[in-house]
Amino acid sequence: MSYDDAVGWVRLNELISRERAAELAAACSALLAEVGQHEDRGRPGDKAHSGTRHLVELADRLPAIADLIAKPQLVETLQAIIGERYRPLDLGYRSPEPGYGGQLLHADDVPRLEAAPSSGPPNAGATVIVPLVDFTDHNGSTRIVPGSNHRIDLQRLSGRLERHADEIRLTGPAGTGFAFSGHVLHSGTENTSSAPRPALQLVFRAEP
Repeated sequence: MSYDDAVGWVRLNELISRERAAELAAACSALLAEVGQHEDRGRPGDKAHSGTRHLVELADRLPAIADLIAKPQLVETLQAIIGERYRPLDLGYRSPEPGYGGQLLHADDVPRLEAAPSSGPPNAGATVIVPLVDFTDHNGSTRIVPGSNHRIDLQRLSGRLERHADEIRLTGPAGTGFAFSGHVLHSGTENTSSAPRPALQLVFRAEP
C-alpha cells in the first residue's frame, strides 16, 4: 500500500516484527524506570511518573531506533509525504496508562494558508506511529481524520475539536507503522484497557 495524499495517511504492515516491538517496549520501559529513579539522567520532555508516560530524543538513547528509521519501507513512505530530503524532528515514546491518553484532535504542523502545491512534496512534516503492543479500539489507539490535510478550515481548529464525524481508529498488530501528513488531524484516545499502551511517535521535517 502506497501513500495517497488525498487521504493523508498510509498503513505500513509489519514495519518491524512483533519480537522487535516487544524488545523496544522493554527497552523503553527500562529507560523510563531509570529516569524515574534518577531524574538527572532524564531529558526535558521525559515523563516517567505521569498518566501518559513519555520519552524524548530516542535516536541517541536506543540504537534500534536508527535501524528503524532507515528501513526502506519507511524511507520511501517519508519521501512520498515530505520529499527526498528530511530530518528527524522528534523521535519519542508515548505510553498512556489505563484511564489516560485522551487528547483533542490536533495536527503536528501549522495550518495551511493555502491549498497544497500541485507539484512536488505536498507536506512539510510527517508523523509515524509504531505500536509496541497491538492497537485496539479500547487501549488508546490513535485516531485520525482522513483528508483533513486538505481541509484548511479543520486545521485551524487544531487542538479544539473533541471529535469529528469522519474520524477513524488506527488499529493493528504490534510493529505496524501508521504514517501521516503533519497536517492530518489526529489524537490519542483514552486507554480503557487494563494495561499500558506503548508506542513510538516519530516526527520528521522536510529540508530544502
